[in-house]
Amino acid sequence: MKLNVTSDAAKWYIKEMDLKPGDSIKFFGKVYGPHGGFSFAISKMDPSRPFILETVEGINFYIEKSDDWFFIDKDLTVSLDTERNEPTYEVIMKEEQ
Repeated sequence: MKLNVTSDAAKWYIKEMDLKPGDSIKFFGKVYGPHGGFSFAISKMDPSRPFILETVEGINFYIEKSDDWFFIDKDLTVSLDTERNEPTYEVIMKEEQ
């Protein structure tokens, strides 16, 4: 599992969510949504048991260990769509080895 948040995406979160250095954004799985009953969401929340954590522009982006069931076989890249001025989420399934 890899988590990659671009600098531009981090800056968008900072502006739109009024984040300060040291704040944290959690990505987590949920059991409803447009992706076959499973999707993911975000929340401003401090980590307790991070599975993976990346700090970009002073903000901690992470996935909790309790959500590894959703992300364990995927890589997530969060970037900024400059035309729409909103984040995009690219979820890539990892090949079985």
